Amino acid sequence: MSRNAWADRFEATPYVQRLGCQLASLEEDRVRLELPYRDENSNPGRALHGGVHASLVAFAGALAAESRLGRPDELESGILDLSVAYLAAAVGDDVRAEGRVLRRGREIVFTEATVENAEGRALARGLVTYRAMPRDAAARASREDPEPARVDPDGFVEGPLDPGAMGRGLAGTGFMGSLMSVDHMGGGRARLSMPAKPEAMGADGSHHPGALAALLDSAGAMASWSMVPPGLHKAMTPGIQVSFVGPSSGEPVVALAQNLRKHAETFSNRVDLVTAETGRSVAQGLLTYRIVVGEKLPSR
Repeated sequence: MSRNAWADRFEATPYVQRLGCQLASLEEDRVRLELPYRDENSNPGRALHGGVHASLVAFAGALAAESRLGRPDELESGILDLSVAYLAAAVGDDVRAEGRVLRRGREIVFTEATVENAEGRALARGLVTYRAMPRDAAARASREDPEPARVDPDGFVEGPLDPGAMGRGLAGTGFMGSLMSVDHMGGGRARLSMPAKPEAMGADGSHHPGALAALLDSAGAMASWSMVPPGLHKAMTPGIQVSFVGPSSGEPVVALAQNLRKHAETFSNRVDLVTAETGRSVAQGLLTYRIVVGEKLPSR
């Protein structure tokens, strides 16, 4: 396996270490990662959290792009956009992810990533748009930039916050309970918080894009669950799309999720991620969710 400064940076990233992801191979334009099963990466029932799939796509796509870049300290770089299609659940499985470059431009790199279990069953597939440019050039180009958009996270929910029985039940359990909290669920809206824990951070001291994608995934799901009666129903995320707007700069992040439309068993949701203290936009995206009321997930 070839080594570079990006591989060392990846392995030292707190969020990567929190998930237990391991770099198996790195070549020009290609990378392979492995993730042994951990209860703390899962939902109740030992199913790998959808945010972990999205994180693996982010890891593999970004590292494939970085495989031929210059030194990290000389570049302003990161993921611009991420999309993930969820193909199948991983229940108690070790998984792996492979990323490869589709096209490499002067500043923009387009990559794809696949997530599989140990038997080769496809679990997720995603696309990553990555940008890298010299720091001095980025500084010159950004001198006239306007102030970033701001949102008041406290005005998203009218009345007192109520996580509901489901939100309270998720506290302290599995992946969600360890990295985020459900502040409110009700009427097609959900508000979740992700503290500035070290284990949620990237190498730059801001929340890792994979952790933000996991927060967005969870918030959209909670907005959907707030619209159905309580119960152990069959549910899944078919796909998410995330655009990363700006770094969290170490602030806690709040996810504001709103259902745009429910049709039969399908829920379309918009999610905005903003810094909790200043309301700066960090990321925004769309999540499609499916809940089949009265039907339980099949046992394995």
